[in-house]
Amino acid sequence: MNNSLKKIYEPDLRKLLKKCYQCARCSGVCQVSKVQKYTPSRIIQLILEGFEDKVIKSGVLWDCLTCNSCLQTCPKDINFADIVRNARYKMQIEGFHNLDRCIAHKGVFPTIAELMSKDEIKIKRPLDWIPKDCRISDHGSILYYVGCLPFFNVEFENLDSIASSTLQIICRIEDTPIVVLKEETCCGHDLYWGQGKFEIFIELAKRNMRVFEKAGISTIVTACAECYRTFKVDYQNLFNEFNEKFEVKHIIEYIYDKWKQGTIEFKKPKKLKEEIPFTYHDPCRLSRFLPKDNNIVEKVREIFDNLKVVGYEFKEMEHNKENSLCCGVNSWMNCNERSKALRYKRLLEAKAVGTKLITSCPKCRIHFTCLQKDQEDISSIEILDLSEFLVNMISIKNTDNDVVKGG
Repeated sequence: MNNSLKKIYEPDLRKLLKKCYQCARCSGVCQVSKVQKYTPSRIIQLILEGFEDKVIKSGVLWDCLTCNSCLQTCPKDINFADIVRNARYKMQIEGFHNLDRCIAHKGVFPTIAELMSKDEIKIKRPLDWIPKDCRISDHGSILYYVGCLPFFNVEFENLDSIASSTLQIICRIEDTPIVVLKEETCCGHDLYWGQGKFEIFIELAKRNMRVFEKAGISTIVTACAECYRTFKVDYQNLFNEFNEKFEVKHIIEYIYDKWKQGTIEFKKPKKLKEEIPFTYHDPCRLSRFLPKDNNIVEKVREIFDNLKVVGYEFKEMEHNKENSLCCGVNSWMNCNERSKALRYKRLLEAKAVGTKLITSCPKCRIHFTCLQKDQEDISSIEILDLSEFLVNMISIKNTDNDVVKGG
């Protein structure tokens, strides 16, 4: 086993579970268990009793959403999603794939990610989504990491607006060109968490490190919850110096910091005539997958509460923050009738409190929007990424608090 793999893989699953005393709270809050028979506590018990091979061969761990709801109530902080991640690697290397029934959209997007890991593949991402008034460069201090968004257009519509809105916001605030790279590589999140392909994840991470260092960047800004978590936590596990070399910010944090510094303010969109109620869906990777001292869920709400002065009223759904319901799909895994049931319940919660649903994960936006095509009773909800929602509300202030540049 190479050194990089040793940093992210634990072959003995029992080591990760030894603190468990079978309170079964994980099974009580498991989101998968709401739509099918699934009991994490029973799976843990089997592993502890020496039946790990039986669990691995059964393929039951492919069904886990890795949403980490169970971690929120575990008195011993046992990370079941991390156990699943390690188990999926074992299922791969021991030949128990059984993946065809699990990978969504015929595996197109994970395949694209795998191709990016190969040195012989020359990556040239499409850049036609970049707004004409945005100044970009291949070298500088701030990188907008767009991730795989431009490739999602293969199957989905209207996703370029997430990337273009995010870059517009950054370019409007910064005085220097923003780094956007054609040769940017997938962060590897989906292969790491979804399919347990650790070696490929490591190659993607190394390739990104080389590209980042060549570009001379010091700050990485992304609008993707999964990319953010991957850089903030998983890359640091691989590269001890990663968080020293690069400051990683989700667009939420970037906007929040600029607002608190007095650089920007929020203005009322010209077309807004009456107060609009809206709500926010916390992606799993921003609400349950970050260190406890990360308060991004509070920062985004502080921004939203402030929007009341410009005509938007923020309302919480029944399940929010660390108790947020999962959209039912992560890492392009398990998009099926059961996960659609979870998504439907979430959209009913959104409809009960607002006319707009804001999220900060492109995959959540994709799968919520997709469900609307099949369910007329939830089709009226407008679903937007945070960057799309805020782009026309952000104005730049000078030191005298006069607006000098706006959306």
